[in-house]
Amino acid sequence: MKSTTESVVDSGARQGPRTLLKRYCLELILGLGIATIALYALLSNSYFVSGGLLYASVISYALCFTLTFFFIHRQNVNLVDRLAYSILSTLAGIIFFEFAWHYGFGISLAQIAKDSSFLGNNGWVTFPLDWYILILATLFVGRKYMEVNKSLIIVCLISGILMFAWIGSGYPQDFPPPWTANYFPIYQTFHVVYTNQAMIIEYSRIFNSITKIIAVIPAFFFNKKKALGVSHSR
Repeated sequence: MKSTTESVVDSGARQGPRTLLKRYCLELILGLGIATIALYALLSNSYFVSGGLLYASVISYALCFTLTFFFIHRQNVNLVDRLAYSILSTLAGIIFFEFAWHYGFGISLAQIAKDSSFLGNNGWVTFPLDWYILILATLFVGRKYMEVNKSLIIVCLISGILMFAWIGSGYPQDFPPPWTANYFPIYQTFHVVYTNQAMIIEYSRIFNSITKIIAVIPAFFFNKKKALGVSHSR
């Protein structure tokens, strides 16, 4: 006799396209919205939505939310919990990128001590490491819906490679004045020669955009294949 979990999995496998579209209609709508934003960004030939907000940021954060929502829905979690976990996952994604970007400038015991002793909320003064760790920790209230999986490992590897490419290219930054790092050998890995500030700015925006895949990593923690029980979705 099959267990409840096996029955749920088998039932999901037998669902036809119409049933799947109805079940995952919210995810489909969100996915179409993300695709529309991505297409508009390409056609507009611009990196920014407005001000300093990158299209890549909007797309990656929305994608993190949508994938988390889908992965947890597939595990038959109710709507309210799906929303809560997806929001936590998106916040974690933002923090994952902030960690990578901030410590891409270098890390030392003195810096860690300074960051971990800062309990304020002004990140422009000191990196709010304690608060970020606390926010990340809340994500793991959903640990029963998580597992280490191939897709998670692949996304982490791609993220690491892209971040290393940015750092190894001199870690160009576009905040005024545009500059590149040269105080550690790692920043010289690819021996990129920046001939003018416009080149620094362009490389900075390209790398800042493509490395936003880091913000999608938390969603793949929830890419657990087996359903956990009877559906409670609404």
